Amino acid sequence: MRRSREIVGLPVLDLKSGNSIGWVHDLVLDNDRDEVVGVLLEGGHFFHSAKGIPRKAIVTVGKDALTVSEKTIEELKGTRWSDKVGNEVYTQGGDARGTIEDVFLDDSIEKMVGFEVSDGLFSDLLHGRGTILKPHVMIDGKDILIVDNQVSPLDQANEGGMRS
Repeated sequence: MRRSREIVGLPVLDLKSGNSIGWVHDLVLDNDRDEVVGVLLEGGHFFHSAKGIPRKAIVTVGKDALTVSEKTIEELKGTRWSDKVGNEVYTQGGDARGTIEDVFLDDSIEKMVGFEVSDGLFSDLLHGRGTILKPHVMIDGKDILIVDNQVSPLDQANEGGMRS
């Protein structure tokens, strides 16, 4: 699994020309299909635009750079990663479970597999942040995430915290 936060800020390299074509500004996600649609670039005339590099043009997402087969720019439709961060998480029964801090992707950066959830600074320091995997998500809405009633982010894989 990879965090979206690890991808934002990476340089984008064109394998055809050998040129750097910018940096990843944001990821565009399709909530209905749980897929990565593509990446938006920062700088230049693409800033604050819905145009970016589609996922099909991305060859690899390495630790230090993202490589593309060609500089293909398209209109990307979906939800921006940055718009998901900070969304509230609730159970079907109406119990708050925290806020989304990041989106987990599979290693190929094609599918969304879950969310990193914070239950506040004190809880993060004591227990670490929690994880909610996609099978537990009932509704992935524009402003909120609704999960099944049994889900507690702290019951699932934690990372960090003083008790880890």
